[in-house]
Amino acid sequence: MLGLVRAARDPQLVFDHIDQYGEVSARRLFTGRLVKQARWMSGLGHLNLGYLVWGQP
Repeated sequence: MLGLVRAARDPQLVFDHIDQYGEVSARRLFTGRLVKQARWMSGLGHLNLGYLVWGQP
């Protein structure tokens, strides 16, 4: 249960698990809904915190 709470707060835990063990394992360990939510959050454009210096292309 503690893993679900931590993964809900930090989607990187879900991504790390997927990278190491695969998405099927992540869906078993966490929930399909949590994996889907983490993947959805990673696709949002406004989470890109990159920046451009003014006057440079």
